[in-house]
Amino acid sequence: MARTLDIARRAELAAAAVDVLRARGVQRCTMSELADALGLKRPTLYFYFKDLGAVFDAVLEDTQRRFGEHVARRLSAPEIVHPIDALIAMARASAEFVTGQRDEVALLVQLWSAHAGDPARVLARGRELAEPLRQGLIARLADGVAAGTVTPCHPERVVDLMLATLDGALVAQVTRGAQPQPIVEELIARVLEPLAVRARPSRAPRARATATPRRSR
Repeated sequence: MARTLDIARRAELAAAAVDVLRARGVQRCTMSELADALGLKRPTLYFYFKDLGAVFDAVLEDTQRRFGEHVARRLSAPEIVHPIDALIAMARASAEFVTGQRDEVALLVQLWSAHAGDPARVLARGRELAEPLRQGLIARLADGVAAGTVTPCHPERVVDLMLATLDGALVAQVTRGAQPQPIVEELIARVLEPLAVRARPSRAPRARATATPRRSR
């Protein structure tokens, strides 16, 4: 009887494999060495991963899943009401996540260059996972334009500009060690916040000055 792939176990092994590959180097670790380091028999490792490219796929998918959950938690906060606040929350959540995952992201880049297999398939899978979030942000922005709470703009282009900037911040962190937070804050200050049409706080009516009664001499 064929064995059923345990997805949770596969994710657990992929996470452990990341630690091994980070310590030994992607180019200097074979599947046999990886099995030994994980305390597995080689057939067991090959059952979960046919090669290091499959490890890359599993790690990438798990990373994207955790990123999606991280962003979803931020966007579900009750104070996120204005459409621009949703984009700002997304941008800051992205910076938070990649800052905490710098070593893992660098390892993914190494795995990508050495063992990614079919890049088109990997990119298509990434788009598939990211598209619901992208479409949700576009819809929020379009609703804001219709309601007059967002300056008239092209919602799809604004969201794609934001996502492109976030992708660039990730690459800059890996290649140059640049911190993503300042890049994100500049994006917020220069692009996102100026699009917000926010209600001005109403001024309290001024109290009328009462005439001071004259003293009789």
